Amino acid sequence: MLEKIRQAETSIKAGDTRTGFQILREVLAKNPNSERAWWVMSGLVPREQRAHCLNQVLRINPGNQLARETLEKLRPEKPEAAPTEKPAPPQEKSTLGGYQTWLYAQRSRIYLTLLGKEELISAETEPKNLARIRAAISEGELPDALFKDKSLIPFNQITRIRQIASSLRVYYQVAGREKSTRLELENEVMANQVLSVLQNQLAPSFSLTTEPMKTTTGLIISLILTIGAAAITAFFYWGANEVASGRAAATGSIRTQSIIRLLELFGSGGVILIGGILILVSLVVSTWLLLKPPTVTELKHN
Repeated sequence: MLEKIRQAETSIKAGDTRTGFQILREVLAKNPNSERAWWVMSGLVPREQRAHCLNQVLRINPGNQLARETLEKLRPEKPEAAPTEKPAPPQEKSTLGGYQTWLYAQRSRIYLTLLGKEELISAETEPKNLARIRAAISEGELPDALFKDKSLIPFNQITRIRQIASSLRVYYQVAGREKSTRLELENEVMANQVLSVLQNQLAPSFSLTTEPMKTTTGLIISLILTIGAAAITAFFYWGANEVASGRAAATGSIRTQSIIRLLELFGSGGVILIGGILILVSLVVSTWLLLKPPTVTELKHN
């Protein structure tokens, strides 16, 4: 364990905080009584989670004076600066109305992840509603009219949370049936932050495990990629032959005509070449998934 913590510290000093965070999370999942791991983790997490890490340090070692002094400095919260008219970045994390809030903008949509004291909320809205939503959250209200889609999941219904890179899927029970919701998050760092807060909120009845993705899952993904590339190639090869033989309709929608012109341009030989490249790419991705599978982290109910 000590060697793992040293690896995390080396990564953090080199500027790779994501790797350091991941290593520390694995260490604490196996040994939640590691004083040093909690201390290093306290320097990585956001301010509102830092107190939890320091309290864990003091739980393990009440005589850690440095942790006690650091915790004391955190307690007197500085007053928040007056809001300016300039909107905050859409990928920001903030605390509004008792909710820890993550925003992620993608094209014309904004995805929100909100964590309260007893529930998780995943929602989608439009940029024009953002100011009204901020005001509503600050007042502790979440009117449905401001959202295109909103899922509210009480913590006591959550059974497990699964993370692969930036993908975070929450599984929960409703009327005896398991359902799931995928949280739309911008990157792995944001996913790590959300999972870390959820781990603190759901403790101690949940435990964290981290392991490589199962080989069978990698094989299934590889098979889907290869079959998909082959199917696309076969379809466009058939279409190129239809165009070449004149059996393809010369009229139709603009989209259909564009496809026909594209097939005329490449011909069957060009389509086969493009298809071969697609299949080759799918095989490379498949090999990478099998040789270096991504890490799967799960927060499960004990």
